[in-house]
Amino acid sequence: MDLVALTMTATILGLMVVQAVPILLDLDPAKIAVDYNLYVEATARAVSGGPYYLPHQLAGPYDATPGVILYPPTFILVMLPFTVIPWVVYWALPVGAVIWAAWIHRPRVAWWPVIAFCLWWPGTLVTLVAGNPVLLFTGVMALATLWYWPAVWILLKPSLFPFALFGVWKRSWWIALAVFILVAIPFGAMWLDYVTVLLNARHELGLLYNFGQAPTLALPLAIWAGRRRPSRRTTDLPA
Repeated sequence: MDLVALTMTATILGLMVVQAVPILLDLDPAKIAVDYNLYVEATARAVSGGPYYLPHQLAGPYDATPGVILYPPTFILVMLPFTVIPWVVYWALPVGAVIWAAWIHRPRVAWWPVIAFCLWWPGTLVTLVAGNPVLLFTGVMALATLWYWPAVWILLKPSLFPFALFGVWKRSWWIALAVFILVAIPFGAMWLDYVTVLLNARHELGLLYNFGQAPTLALPLAIWAGRRRPSRRTTDLPA
């Protein structure tokens, strides 16, 4: 059984490399860190007193294409540190969190093909190259497999809210939810703008427009599901 799983894993990872190499070699430099730059610039603009959401998003219906802001106003707090710290930290933190979770859980070989599939998924490469915020949320999910309560912060990505329910059976999750709500209150009227932005957005997939990012976010869950035994480090609240 392990041999079959290893063969499947090697095949999937091989396909990933074969597909990724030509894409990366022919990559338009303008697409590198495009999402990271978008949200850093939007955050800096909002902090300096300017609008967080683009004017046309509030004016009426618009196409929800890359380049528009679709995160709630509290996402400003997430991106604020990255306006002053080195850009590499943005990638290092979530990638490090996933590697750490994998080290703690040590998933069984039988689950390696699932993990490999999440890595191979085209959306994963796009997320890494563009610096899409899903990269950060994948790191958050990795921490959630250790302590549960971090999953609440996936609510910052409403279109993928089911992932936020991981750990809902834990007391710490509800404490984190209360903190999440308290943090949101000071943003006041910006929430009205956010609702307007969502209502005005138009996408052919509707609420499922982020469905393609789900396998990337599921990577830590695959690692957790394949754990050899419940980790002693997985607790309701961090020690």
